[in-house]
Formats: sequence, C-alpha cells, structure tokens
Amino acid sequence: MKNIIQRGRSAIILYAILIPFFLLTFFGQRSGRIIGLGFFIVFSNWALYEVIKHNRLPIWANLILLLTSNIIWIFPTQFYLTSAQNPNIFWDTDKVSLTTDNLLKTIYKDGFLGSNSRFASIEFYVLGIVNIAFFFIFFKSQKNKKFFSSAMSITAFATFIIPIFLKVLFILNAANIYLLFCVFIIPMVTDTAAYFGGKFLGHKLFKRKFAPKISPKKTWEGAIIGYLCGALFVFIVMYIGKLTNNFQFTFYFNYKQIITAVILLPILSTVGDLVFSAMKRTLEIKDFSNLIPGHGGLMDRFDSVSFVTIGATIILLIN
Repeated sequence: MKNIIQRGRSAIILYAILIPFFLLTFFGQRSGRIIGLGFFIVFSNWALYEVIKHNRLPIWANLILLLTSNIIWIFPTQFYLTSAQNPNIFWDTDKVSLTTDNLLKTIYKDGFLGSNSRFASIEFYVLGIVNIAFFFIFFKSQKNKKFFSSAMSITAFATFIIPIFLKVLFILNAANIYLLFCVFIIPMVTDTAAYFGGKFLGHKLFKRKFAPKISPKKTWEGAIIGYLCGALFVFIVMYIGKLTNNFQFTFYFNYKQIITAVILLPILSTVGDLVFSAMKRTLEIKDFSNLIPGHGGLMDRFDSVSFVTIGATIILLIN
C-alpha cells in the first residue's frame, strides 16, 4: 500500500512537470514548439544516459555516445528550415493542429527521411560506427566479455530507439495533443488492466507464468485481460474521430489502420515493457535510475509508451 501511494504521488509530480510543456508545445505555435523542442531534447538525453551508463564504458565514452545520439535531432536539417518561398508547415502554421497528411510529411519526409532518401540514414550510419568503434576499443579490457557484448547491444539499441521515440513524440505533441493523449493512455489502460487481471485472476486458468525469466510477476490471465481492455480502448479512441467526422480526433482514416492499431498497439505496449525489463535484467539492475521514486528512471516509466508511439506512427503508412 505504501508503495502504491509513493508511485501515485511520484506520477502526479512527474505529470505536473510534463503537462505544461506538452500544452505549451501544442498551443504555443512557433515559440511554443521551439521551447518544446528544447524540452524534448533534454528529455531524450536524460533518458538515454540513464540507460547507457550501466554498460561499463568510461563516462567520457558514454558522453560521446550521448552527444552523437543528438544527430537524430539535427538531421535532416530541412526539418528546421523555412522561408517565404518554401514555408515549413510544421513551424509556420498559425493553426494549433496539423492534418494527418501534413503530420505524415513532417514525420517521414522532413523529420527523418529528408529531401534525398539516399542520404537519409547519415545519422544511423554515424551512430552505428561510433557504437561499433567503442565496442572494439574496450572489448579486450573487459573481464566479463559476455556481459559487455550484451550491454553494448543494449547501448546501440538505446542510442537509436530513445531519440527516435522522443523526436516522434515531439512531432505528435505539436501536431495534435489528442494523439499525444492516445499514445500515453493506451499503455496505462493496458498495464492497469493487466495488473488487476493478474491480481484477481492470476494462475486461475494458466499455471505457467507469462514471462518468468523477464518479469516473474506477470501472468497469462493479466496479459490477456490487459490486451483485451487495451484493444477496446484503442478502438474507442481511434474510431471516435471517424465517427464524429472531426479531424482533430482522427488519427487513422481507413479501417485497415484502425484494425491494425486495435490488434498491434496493446501488444506493443506489453512488448515495450518486456523489452526494457529484459534490458534491466541483462544489465543486472532493478531500475535505470531512482529519478522517480516508486517508478525508477524515465525509461522505466515510458518503456511501453516508446513502443506504442513508434508503432502508432508506422501504422499511418498503411493505405
């Protein structure tokens, strides 16, 4: 009971800090988006360092990795360019919401691909080279080479996925705050339903645990109930815009997208939780940090949100 109260108090304080930045990013137009950009970059660096600091590299090496990860925020540079002759809808619009077409353009063309797709992956090449270089530089000096190899695999994964997740989240936040609400609440609904499902029905139908080596407390009953409640919630929040014909509440415009989201997003919520739990077990830690009492670090709290955010955005590509 004491832990639940602590977790609740910490969550209230955390969102009391985050929500003003989310609102400013959405309602503040260009100046608000600039401030929001700075906030999300700081968030990205903090969250990433919490993860990679456990890899047993020297601090200076991890700081280089951290700084290098910001290349995902820097490129493609056309994301930030605007002029009277070539306006950038993301920065120049007077409207507080972007249409789905403009959101797609901002994320895939301006935000990540750039004008020339052949050079779109420069940030990924650079990050890959730096990760591989540090692996070979420090491999021989490691006493536990198996642990170091696993830790560097986690480091490479984190240096890609965390900045990508937060850059996409920033764009979603600026484009439509309802979308931000969706990607945050979907994991909460799935996780909460799974918790209570496991608490009251755990091991009543399935004696075997859901993921005993990664998360021993999870049960199949909890996972199934969490998935069903999550799927129902996804259907409601994703269909309401189509039902009311209100684009501000519309994320997906065709039934293929909606059906895919209903099936996949609750799964991705659980997968995100399990992936980051597996990372912590591999790194031999309980939490990435103690920043948020009762929760751990930023990626302890937003592990599921990261997978749901990226998955929800990829589903937009389905025609």
